[in-house]
Amino acid sequence: MNFQSYPHDTQQCAMKIEVVISHTTDDLIFVWDPLVPLVVDDTIELPQLDLVSNSTGDCTQVYSTGNFTCLEVEFTFKRRLGYYLFHTYIPTCLIVIMSWISFWIKPEAVPARVTLGVTSLLTLSTQHANSQKSLPPVSYIKAMDMFMSSCTVFVFLSLMEYAVVNIILGDMVDQKAPPPDENIIRRVTRKLTVRRPGTPTTRRRNGGDVTLQEAENGGFGDPDGDPRILPAPQPIPHAHHQHPHHAHVSAAAPSPIGLCPSKYGGSTPNLARSLAADMKKAREKAILVDRFSRVIFPLSFTILNLLYWAVYFEW
Repeated sequence: MNFQSYPHDTQQCAMKIEVVISHTTDDLIFVWDPLVPLVVDDTIELPQLDLVSNSTGDCTQVYSTGNFTCLEVEFTFKRRLGYYLFHTYIPTCLIVIMSWISFWIKPEAVPARVTLGVTSLLTLSTQHANSQKSLPPVSYIKAMDMFMSSCTVFVFLSLMEYAVVNIILGDMVDQKAPPPDENIIRRVTRKLTVRRPGTPTTRRRNGGDVTLQEAENGGFGDPDGDPRILPAPQPIPHAHHQHPHHAHVSAAAPSPIGLCPSKYGGSTPNLARSLAADMKKAREKAILVDRFSRVIFPLSFTILNLLYWAVYFEW
């Protein structure tokens, strides 16, 4: 038997009727009925095979001791595809389609996408092993092996697709904007307060007078002299509303964030905006790969099925 086209194969089974060696054709001859050589009971049905046809013939054996009569009938069986269609092909296709769900899951959901891909791959491997249990071990590739191996490759590529997405997205996910020093901001906020004088004062965006409470060390910041804290500006004498504990500064009060230059070479807000823009671009590239996969994977799998069934399917 040849299983290269399994389960789309057609098998021929021969049956011979012959006499013992003691009777030659001089004593006994078998002959088929010329009108109805063979009658097959229509009620006989095999679970996985259909009897397509049968043929009869003469197989008289010729030996040195004489000729021995023999009759031969050959049955042609076609394997039924329904069992394999519902137990192998459709479940396998559904497993492959299930692995594509990861293309619609957001790229940041690493556990969900990896678990889905690995589970699909293991399930497909088990399905392939179960489909081979009823066959004898052969050294050549069968049609079922080609289909199952192709489906396994599709599931594996869907898992590798997320690896590419993770590479594109992973470099930017690890780069986060350096957070401002909360201790410095807290100290600056504690030392730098705005005091409103008793007399109404006009506040202007540029050049407006703002009354600030001066820290004990003469600056706006930590008394330890943190180099990241800007020193206090020199007080400017003013003729009105003088107070021994207050100084009038001809500048707008700097915000606490502005008092903390980033150690990465720029202000923290600018660096955060730059990293956010890079992360957005990386995420757009990752989503673009997913969108491309949503089209190319189903299209390729459809082409594979069309080619496979065009080659092996027979009515």
